[in-house]
Amino acid sequence: MARGLLYFTLVFMVFMFMQLAVMIWRVIALSPALAQQGFSLALLDTPAFQERWQQVGLHGDVLALVGLISGGVCLLLLLWITFRWKNKRTGHFLALGMPTLRSLFLWTGFFLVVFAALEAITFLLPEMDSEFMRQVLSSATNYPLLFLGLGLMPALFEEFLLRGLLYGSLRHLLDKHVSVAIVAGVFTMLHQQYDWYILLLYVLPLGVFLGYARANSGSIWTAVFLHLLNNVASMLLPHVT
Repeated sequence: MARGLLYFTLVFMVFMFMQLAVMIWRVIALSPALAQQGFSLALLDTPAFQERWQQVGLHGDVLALVGLISGGVCLLLLLWITFRWKNKRTGHFLALGMPTLRSLFLWTGFFLVVFAALEAITFLLPEMDSEFMRQVLSSATNYPLLFLGLGLMPALFEEFLLRGLLYGSLRHLLDKHVSVAIVAGVFTMLHQQYDWYILLLYVLPLGVFLGYARANSGSIWTAVFLHLLNNVASMLLPHVT
């Protein structure tokens, strides 16, 4: 388990660095005045850069590109590391087998029920509106990029990282329920762009549900598909996280 947790930490750290690097690149590239100065560490501390960071940091097209590049690179890194570690057992470790149609339909039905319940909460509690998603979607102009970078890639990378590498590593020593709970907690902590009540009432229950979908269906693709459905709903319904 320790080796798996080490690999998880490594991939996560590379992912965070990649996100930061790509974001800095886009802030400078979209700011002619900053681009003329050239890159330097001192530039990152200037008021001009900080102001542009705040402006660009919530732009849908920029975030989609950041997500697509960082998620894609780190997904390949994760798969390479896992194959080097598990070799022929990689498929079993990551649960790469396809789910049965019956299982997929069953879990999709469960998801729609859970999603409807979470939707009801957002209508009953106006503060559950996600201002973050509103700003991202209102600024987006490249919708195919938005789907790939904020819909598909997060569903793939987060599931392979959390309910693939992390869950598989925890299961070396822990039972299913404890592993699902731990992964759901980590999943929640990774979404700090949302307020605490959204994390508690929406993201955490979603993380638990996706964990059991992956564990009980025997396929990570079940969780990827359901995660993608949730992300698409987030784009269509901005108040949903």
